[in-house]
Amino acid sequence: MSQIVKRHIPHMVLVAVAFFMAGDTLLLEKPYNDLASSGTAVVSIIGSFAVLLSVTMLSRLHVRRVQRKTKVIESSVLLICMWVTLIWGFFRFAFQGVSPTKEFAVQQVFNAIVSPGDSTIYSILAFFIAAAAYRAFRARSVEATLLLLAGSIVMLGYAPVGEMISGYIPSLTKWIMDVPNTAGNRVIILSGIIGIVALYVRIILGYERGWMGRGD
Repeated sequence: MSQIVKRHIPHMVLVAVAFFMAGDTLLLEKPYNDLASSGTAVVSIIGSFAVLLSVTMLSRLHVRRVQRKTKVIESSVLLICMWVTLIWGFFRFAFQGVSPTKEFAVQQVFNAIVSPGDSTIYSILAFFIAAAAYRAFRARSVEATLLLLAGSIVMLGYAPVGEMISGYIPSLTKWIMDVPNTAGNRVIILSGIIGIVALYVRIILGYERGWMGRGD
């Protein structure tokens, strides 16, 4: 009985909810669609509690690390940034519509912290991308040679010196970005969608049980 409760009942509930939500897309019945919309609202509420639970568990984990003096700097920075953001968010929500001056001040503080942080992260990523491009742009095979040629043409096309070298380089750059690049992006997106559908089918059929917290 315990095995049935742990394995089969959650799977039956998931299958029922999956087919119910799929019917919302296929059927145009107002009572049915309204009930499905209510289910979507319930999912949003559960997601909010999941975020609260995640914040609580993350805080407990890093507080223990600080107490044990393991990775004190990293854990302290994470806790400070997370809770300062949460407190400022609650503060802004409390004064929203009541005091525009205070709301503007909270937004200014938030922007003053996030914008420099984003710039710093992108600056670090720029060196990482440059190093990865240097390793990738080596003509060791046909594919690497094509990547080197395409990357060089695109970089020259977006740089002022490219048009000075030849007037065809910007046009060729536009063709590379519009045709091969777009086709590659669509293939990657379509492959991801097919993978997600396959994962959902495996979950519905019971082959994938990792979402229940165990893989057997």
